[in-house]
Amino acid sequence: MQSIRRTAVTAARKGRTTLPRQPRRFAHDEHAHGHGHTPAANESIGVGFWGVVAVFPLGYGLYAISRQDPNSPSFLTRIIHQYTEKQDELAAYNDVHVRLQEQAGSDRVLFQHSHSQEHVPVKFPELLTSGSPFNIIAGSQVNLSETMEKFRREANQDNERKLEAMRTNTIKAEQPIEKLDPPKKGGY
Repeated sequence: MQSIRRTAVTAARKGRTTLPRQPRRFAHDEHAHGHGHTPAANESIGVGFWGVVAVFPLGYGLYAISRQDPNSPSFLTRIIHQYTEKQDELAAYNDVHVRLQEQAGSDRVLFQHSHSQEHVPVKFPELLTSGSPFNIIAGSQVNLSETMEKFRREANQDNERKLEAMRTNTIKAEQPIEKLDPPKKGGY
């Protein structure tokens, strides 16, 4: 192993050749230290630049005017029609919006003058009387008609309260949002 290493080192030494370095030259402009500098010139954008910029819109305008058919309306008429078509679309949109608002108003009137259906706030009324039919002691069944009547009465009172709120237009969800008082300084 030692002999292989020695041979590799010897071969590496012989393979390296030294390259001659070129001397540095200090005769360039960076080290002139301000001798012969000209002040910066304030050059404006020339006429050529503005001419090139103006060619594009003028070319498009000439192209739009030149491709006009004898049967089609003039260039200005076409531009006017582009904007009036958008006005027609907006008018159609507003018409649909007004019709939807009128339908919502008529639905509200319909709901205000309709009578509510009887509702008991349980999933189904039989839930109150349901139970296992087996192992029932005689006389243990309670008459729940009063309980059912109580739930019906509460449901009717709740429906009347809601209808009155609709008649007087005091439905909480339709009222504007009340601004909260700003917090007082000092924590409380």
